[in-house]
Amino acid sequence: MTFQELDQVLGDHAPFLISLTDGPQEALRLVIAPAAVGPAGSDVPDLEDMDPGTQETLQGILAKTRPIQADDGRQYEITFPGYILYQVRSESFCTFDPEDVHHGRYLIIFEQSKLLSDLPHVTDACQLADGSFYPGPWVHYGIYCQNHVIDVISHCPPEIQEIYL
Repeated sequence: MTFQELDQVLGDHAPFLISLTDGPQEALRLVIAPAAVGPAGSDVPDLEDMDPGTQETLQGILAKTRPIQADDGRQYEITFPGYILYQVRSESFCTFDPEDVHHGRYLIIFEQSKLLSDLPHVTDACQLADGSFYPGPWVHYGIYCQNHVIDVISHCPPEIQEIYL
């Protein structure tokens, strides 16, 4: 499965980041789960600290809502066998540059981004005089999850496999 194919499989809601590990040989491993819509009223918080009128009103409203939660039956492992840089940001504090050029919905491939432009300034990765790139052609991947935004710049395409639970 390709990065783009997995993006289409994820559906209408951003996935959940289940885990992110950085191995001893510079291999980055992410596990994501697609989002699933839970049953109505299944995630109503405890409202006992509120006055009874407000509590009753909110419970009535929330009883009709459906939570978005991780799909317990499916997970996908995305492994970058080598990477140049990665960063994880809270989606609550993430800003996006309108000049970035990218494709995808939740799994994004950037053609142009500030992070790609800044790469030679923050790492030893560089474009050589002959136009080639060290350590190889760079690609900026974005993984947009429910609570996290992960950026990976890699010279190796990701390997993707479904994890059977």
